[in-house]
Amino acid sequence: MELMAVVSGFVVLVLAYGLWIWRKDGKSFQPFRDRVRYRIRSALGVVSRDEIQVMQERLQHKEQQLENRLTRVEGATKFSNQLQYFSKEIDRRLIQLERPENLTESSASPLIHHPRSIVRFGLRLTLSDIVWTNLGIKGVEEMDDQLLDTLVQGPFCPVCLKRLVGRDQAKHSAEVPAHCRHCGIAWDCHGRITLPMSLVELKRQVYDVLDQEYRACGTIQPYE
Repeated sequence: MELMAVVSGFVVLVLAYGLWIWRKDGKSFQPFRDRVRYRIRSALGVVSRDEIQVMQERLQHKEQQLENRLTRVEGATKFSNQLQYFSKEIDRRLIQLERPENLTESSASPLIHHPRSIVRFGLRLTLSDIVWTNLGIKGVEEMDDQLLDTLVQGPFCPVCLKRLVGRDQAKHSAEVPAHCRHCGIAWDCHGRITLPMSLVELKRQVYDVLDQEYRACGTIQPYE
């Protein structure tokens, strides 16, 4: 009898507590049920459907972000490959344009072909005609910066062919960047120079290399 009385009293207390919460929450049983469910889930270590749905939405958002990044990377790779193809095609056409038109096999004195466009240290440069009256005769130590700037023009990006140093920059303080400011391509300098480098110093090194090649071979090659 005493046990039944204790059990009955406990049941009455639980019912009274439930009715008190029900009345306190505006006579709605839903908040009480939600609290009971929350405590049961907390005790079991499980999550609700709403929480699962939120987690799924977050995962879908992350997945979409990854797909967008992959799409951008694939597009950049495709664009880079196209740039490399255009660069090779431009090189081929420049070589054809630079070939002398009147050169034949029967010529008694074949013409000496001097390239106008060259690539040194991974950069494209243009040579003026008067450079051939100085190569092999004057060393780089005998050349002043103003004359060198006239003989060696550029540099230009070997991919997009745009000028790397703005015309508005002062010659004595201008620097050649390590990446193209237009298409972002980095130069393959073969470890021979370190960029960024002053424009004046780059042209001095280019002329010095060309002068040594000309003294050794009597001509220079368009590409290193």
